[in-house]
Amino acid sequence: MSVFDELGRLEESGLPTWQAQIVGATAEDVQALSDLLGQRGLGLDDWSGIRLMCSKCSHGTPQDGHDHIPTTSEDAKRFGLAGHESDLGAVIEAWLAGRHRIDVLNLDLLW
Repeated sequence: MSVFDELGRLEESGLPTWQAQIVGATAEDVQALSDLLGQRGLGLDDWSGIRLMCSKCSHGTPQDGHDHIPTTSEDAKRFGLAGHESDLGAVIEAWLAGRHRIDVLNLDLLW
């Protein structure tokens, strides 16, 4: 049995879930972003080590001849964020002020 069959959502947050790739952020930068988001009731999780794969592969029945999106490169980190786009945008903009070495490559709505 796959571990994915055992996971469940404990409580609905009511917030949309986003994914962002960020380049150039140190651990201190990420902590600062997390703190800013937390102050507004928004969330941040580091998804850099998560390997995304199709449903068949995640359930242990892979098909030959396909591959999955690789984890991010060493210089980019993938984050999951919870919040409405306008709120996240405002926090990220404030966080980036003065941090010219950091790039947010994308902010994609997942669900």
